[in-house]
Amino acid sequence: MRHSSSLLLAGMLALAGPVLLPQTAQAQSLRCDKLCASWVLDTAASTDVSAAINAAVESYKEEKVRRIRSGNDIASLQRAELEEGLGPMRLRPQREELRTQLQHQLKVPAQLRLSITDDVVLVDEGGTSPRRFEPGQPYSRVDSIGTAKITIRLQGSIFDVVENYGKGRSNRESYAAADKGARLTVTRTLSRPGMKDIKIQSVYAPAAAN
Repeated sequence: MRHSSSLLLAGMLALAGPVLLPQTAQAQSLRCDKLCASWVLDTAASTDVSAAINAAVESYKEEKVRRIRSGNDIASLQRAELEEGLGPMRLRPQREELRTQLQHQLKVPAQLRLSITDDVVLVDEGGTSPRRFEPGQPYSRVDSIGTAKITIRLQGSIFDVVENYGKGRSNRESYAAADKGARLTVTRTLSRPGMKDIKIQSVYAPAAAN
């Protein structure tokens, strides 16, 4: 009887088709759609980064110097003395400092590769190690600009990373594959107080197979 039961179970499994196993690396890569590939920058089709930075810096409104109003009490006098020693207080960078920040943040890699490993999006720009992003997971980071709340989204052929610092300060990266994988457009948008939003579009073509 047990032998008959085993045969019956084997027949039912054969009719049901293959058993679904846990998600494999190959199945995960499908989530990346046409984004997962190696790409080479098409300079002619991309934004002139230097010109865009120059335009942003020229139109930038520098912050008025904030000075502490001294009073007759000891605390006010101490704050005024501290300000005199440290120099004027500013919350925004000055024009040339802004230029340096933009040049650093808007560097465009000549080549990049997108891939997925264990639900982590890897963006390899040819540096020492790829940048790692986990879509759907909230993140925060503290840097020279402030504290950023980071939102990461991957949907089909679109991958977005938004860093929001508040008070009109944010960075956004958007990767979008089009033309059935024949083109990748990377759009970087920076928002800063006193400056019009600066948007850089870098267009990439598939890298030739070795």
